[in-house]
Amino acid sequence: MKICVPVGPFYARMKALSIDPSWSGIGALPAKDHPVNGAAARRGLRASGAGLTHRGQVRARNEDAILVDPSGRVWAVADGMGGHALGAYASERVIGALDTIRDDEEAAPALALRLARADADIVARGRAEGATIGATVVAAVIRGGQATLAWAGDARAYLLRAGRLVRLTRDHSVVQELVDAGRLSEDEARIHPQANIVTRAVGAGGIPEFTALALADGDRLLLCSDGLTHVLPDAALAEALGATLSGTAPEGGTPAAACARLLRQTLANGAPDNVSVIVVDIEAV
Repeated sequence: MKICVPVGPFYARMKALSIDPSWSGIGALPAKDHPVNGAAARRGLRASGAGLTHRGQVRARNEDAILVDPSGRVWAVADGMGGHALGAYASERVIGALDTIRDDEEAAPALALRLARADADIVARGRAEGATIGATVVAAVIRGGQATLAWAGDARAYLLRAGRLVRLTRDHSVVQELVDAGRLSEDEARIHPQANIVTRAVGAGGIPEFTALALADGDRLLLCSDGLTHVLPDAALAEALGATLSGTAPEGGTPAAACARLLRQTLANGAPDNVSVIVVDIEAV
């Protein structure tokens, strides 16, 4: 079961993120001063994707929820916590709020407003039930060649570009703080006894963090719950996403094929938690 232990003051942060196509590596963000992609790379792009959610091999119910937008605009994964169906309420409330974002709204304010509404509803329900409930979340609004991300907790977003995988989010968790302090490796963090303790969650403490990313033709985005990343290391994510790109995969090279491959691998490795995955491809039009 996931636990939220808020640490320090609540705050929100918006930062611009640019990925230099020449940058190489897995799991780290490029420096803030990397040049922004040119305007041509941000125009005339289309987003299409798919998602899957599964209760895993151990849990009796699925308390994750996902938002897959046929228009390509809004995508999200929420991972509920609280047990006894309250976790499912929290994740569904987050997804329901995000599903009301309109096409004419600015991305970051729309995300902040919907998550604040969900937070208030979840807090009220928790008080009524005498319980602490909440949901970790990662959400993306894609518009005008840019992805605006919001996240709280250990749900993650990744970018696959030119064969290289970059993690776009930093976990709000106890083990991430240990990794940042040099006390744990990423592999050790995945299996650490405190890996389920987050420091921010909608409804249970902490305001989501935000970032913006300029997109380019051929980009592939991954949004997922910790049920995926606690089982598969980043290298395995990169392999699965790369092996299912259009024109390279025998199963068709689609986002749906990528989701299915990631889910199969997670289930084959025990899947002790609920698992949710969304893959979004960015193509020139």
